[in-house]
Amino acid sequence: MNVRLLFVLIGVVALAGCATTQAKVAPINQVQNQVVDLEQRMEEQEKEIVDLKYEVKEITGKLDDKQQPAVVEASAPSSSSVKSSSSASSNDVEGLIRVAVAPAEVQKALKGAGLYEGKIDGRIGPKTKAAVVEFQRKHNLKADGVIGQKTWSEMKQYITE
Repeated sequence: MNVRLLFVLIGVVALAGCATTQAKVAPINQVQNQVVDLEQRMEEQEKEIVDLKYEVKEITGKLDDKQQPAVVEASAPSSSSVKSSSSASSNDVEGLIRVAVAPAEVQKALKGAGLYEGKIDGRIGPKTKAAVVEFQRKHNLKADGVIGQKTWSEMKQYITE
């Protein structure tokens, strides 16, 4: 009978230990899931903010086009002026450059960083796109090929005249 009681006691202790462990692990898993969910929401909101900033710059560019078209096109082309420009390529992707910078400046910066071998023609083609992604990878940025504020802040340091 003592042996039976000993086995029952060991079983109860083992089950109690597992239940206690499960009780501690469950809240940790819930917190981890909440953190992942919050990170995903933050990333979505950051993308939305970038899109809204881009829209504001585009609207500002259109307003500037009406007031001073030559200055705006030379210094900070909006997406509409990039499309209508004679130097723009049909390969240009709307939304690739989300800051006020000319494609030629992007190419100069990429060339200065040693990642672009083509000529500086102000056209966003496959070589430029690939160089942007590579630049982002090398600088621990989101390698999505989109030139936003973070990417341009890093990239503009490489412009050489």
